[in-house]
Amino acid sequence: MKTFGRTYWFTWAFLVLAAALTGVASLKDAFFGGLVAAMFSTALTRVYARSGLSFAPLIGAAAGAIWVLLMLLKSKWWGYAEDYEQASWTLGVDISVHAAGFAGAGLMTALLSRLSLGRAALAGFALAAAMTAIPYGFIAWVDHRVAGPVEVVLLVSTEVGSDRGPYRAPGAVLAQLSSEEIKELKQNLLVVSGPSGDEVIDEQGRRYWPLWRRRLIYPGNPGGPVRTAIVILPPDVISREAWSFPLSLSPSGVQVAYLSLGQKVTAMNKAVSQAVILKVASETKSEASTVTVNVISLEVSRSSPVGSFYSPVAARSFPAAFARAPVIVSPVIKKDLIRHPSFDTPTEAVK
Repeated sequence: MKTFGRTYWFTWAFLVLAAALTGVASLKDAFFGGLVAAMFSTALTRVYARSGLSFAPLIGAAAGAIWVLLMLLKSKWWGYAEDYEQASWTLGVDISVHAAGFAGAGLMTALLSRLSLGRAALAGFALAAAMTAIPYGFIAWVDHRVAGPVEVVLLVSTEVGSDRGPYRAPGAVLAQLSSEEIKELKQNLLVVSGPSGDEVIDEQGRRYWPLWRRRLIYPGNPGGPVRTAIVILPPDVISREAWSFPLSLSPSGVQVAYLSLGQKVTAMNKAVSQAVILKVASETKSEASTVTVNVISLEVSRSSPVGSFYSPVAARSFPAAFARAPVIVSPVIKKDLIRHPSFDTPTEAVK
């Protein structure tokens, strides 16, 4: 019974410690989840002892991986959708931690008949720590390069007087451009300081203002460097279209994308990542003689060097920074002419 108890407490203690250090679960979830997982490891005590030093760690690692997959299926079939989504986001680290803990327990149990408890436990912990550190280090490196937050800034245009800016809806959060973003924009466009803050002017003389900025966070990696995507939506692009373009290669870089009709995108940063793609979609709403941009949808899709293990992060229906007037379209030329939106009157906000 002592051997069973030692296997149990070793597995449980390592799982709690590794989960706390890697951040794969909250301390509460790791505490109670480790209690149950340790029971599964303890049930293999005799298998560990009979397998010997060569096979006990392999059996433990396989059992740990199987345990994580079973818990994933359990959350999918009987758990909440958000629990399954969270488990999917942390699957790689979960397998790394559990396989290491079970393998360490297997090695310790196999060594108890030859060495003292202290030396056996130390050998098992060293193996488990190495098995956790190496895969987790690789996963953390990939997450740092791929799975960091993405902040999207939408620039739109409107016709107002040269001494005026767009009307901002009451209570709207002011979207501002940072100094790094302005520096990136100045490489291809003109950026000036106007009555409503920074203005971006394209080659045709159209003025653009930040409508909103939103951050899309991958729950499996909420921290780290932030990529920025500045999306310029010209006034003549009012249709149901979708655009896809790669973001900056640097995890903290800026990508400026100029959208055009026909799903065309002009990306101004040439150093792009093939693993992080931003998808932008616009949907229009037509009522009588008006056509308005109803919804802007965003989706960040990621892929790792060993496959597409990241779930896309999507968002839509952002509120506007300024109020928006509907676009009036003449019934005679409705199919041929769509005038661009105006933000100079306090009407309904973008949803």
